[in-house]
Amino acid sequence: MKAFLDHYRAVILLAILCFAFFTRMFNLNNPEVYMFDEVYHAVTAKLIAHNDPRAYEWWNPAPEPDTAVDWLHPPLAKYFQATSILAFGENSFGWRFSSVIFGVLVILITYHLSYRLFKNSAIALLSAAIASLDGLLLTQSRIAMNDIHVTFFILFTLYNYQVYLQTKKLPKLFLTGCAAGLALASKWSGLFGLSIILFFEFWNCLKYFLIDHRDTYITNTSKEYGQIIKDVLQWLGIRLLFLVIIPITIYVASYGHMFIQGKGWAHFRELHNQIWWYQTHLEATHPYQSRPIEWFLDIKPVWMYVSYLPNNYRADIYAFGNPIIFWIGAIFVLFTLLYILFYCYTAVKINKQKYGFQSKLKSLELAVTALSTNPLLFLVVSYFLVWVPWQFSPRIMFFYHYAPAVPLLCILISYWLYLSTKYTKLLLISVLFCMFIVFCVWYPHWVAIPVPSKYAEAIYFALPQWQ
Repeated sequence: MKAFLDHYRAVILLAILCFAFFTRMFNLNNPEVYMFDEVYHAVTAKLIAHNDPRAYEWWNPAPEPDTAVDWLHPPLAKYFQATSILAFGENSFGWRFSSVIFGVLVILITYHLSYRLFKNSAIALLSAAIASLDGLLLTQSRIAMNDIHVTFFILFTLYNYQVYLQTKKLPKLFLTGCAAGLALASKWSGLFGLSIILFFEFWNCLKYFLIDHRDTYITNTSKEYGQIIKDVLQWLGIRLLFLVIIPITIYVASYGHMFIQGKGWAHFRELHNQIWWYQTHLEATHPYQSRPIEWFLDIKPVWMYVSYLPNNYRADIYAFGNPIIFWIGAIFVLFTLLYILFYCYTAVKINKQKYGFQSKLKSLELAVTALSTNPLLFLVVSYFLVWVPWQFSPRIMFFYHYAPAVPLLCILISYWLYLSTKYTKLLLISVLFCMFIVFCVWYPHWVAIPVPSKYAEAIYFALPQWQ
């Protein structure tokens, strides 16, 4: 099986991407009116397409009835939406098509990140397949918002960083900083992706200087301490340039269209003052706002659109995850945390026996060193850092903020499911079958295909938290 997957992985991946593309493209123009936050994002993308300076101004009245300009978010995602509008027209298909492309790219980068982590075609293909069956990624790939764009760039940041860790080539760290800048230029939550890189760079710095080369530095004479300081400053300088200055530069450059229109630094500063004040003082509430723990449990979805039709039919669009993916994923997340703790405990115990009771520090150092090379640690830390920080946000939050975590969850599920095949393939087949069946059952609810109201009440609103 492994040889078969290695040989045909390109064909299988292409089939998965085609499936993702067509499920996202189907019925894309429905509804033909703005839905949910398209009243901000799509409207502003249209302004950008017309080179209208109101796209970057916070004081103007609504450009269209019941809409508002989205000056709150960086403009990169809206540039893609504006390009799509210029290509396909000012219609629902035009302002949503860029999200379809980035939705498919999310599946593709999920495959590459998974393969880079585990060097296993089966795990990588499983990750892409499971991600293509999720409803939250599907709905965010069919609406003119910026969340699927920032999801892709966060994953692209993690992929480039993994390439750097495995090759130790500085140009890859430069690409990591560039990808982080693009994520930040799509949405401020792109900072979560950069925080993952900074976390592991700090971890690796401590490991390098305090564990790997500690004895070298301790035995150095005073004349050689200058070289040590030089090494540290060089290390910090490279990280400052690639992981701080480069992302900030790209973020500022993303406002290039605004600067070309004639607005200067004073407007840029005041715009960000307005953004910060709004984001930290917003007291509005929403019936579909939620908290991060609800995202983890796949409850409190976002109702983006509904149309009540004759003969007691209805068509809905809900931003909601595939329950099988989310609930099995929650179990595997908890299992992974226990595994990492057990891994550390076992490593310390084994090394203590090897080096003696007096070498507790040495045992701990070896355990940390072993854990730092384990891709599961990178995966689970990344998973938590892209959504847990929302818990401290002062403003209201929604289920779709969890989107960047879903591909990482899919990779985690794939890893453990693949390991289960050593004992039984039945679990893998059963879980994939259940995921696919649930996807088929819920697909109408994600893409506004009309269904009987009684059917929707019995299936889609089976739990009170789903209503």
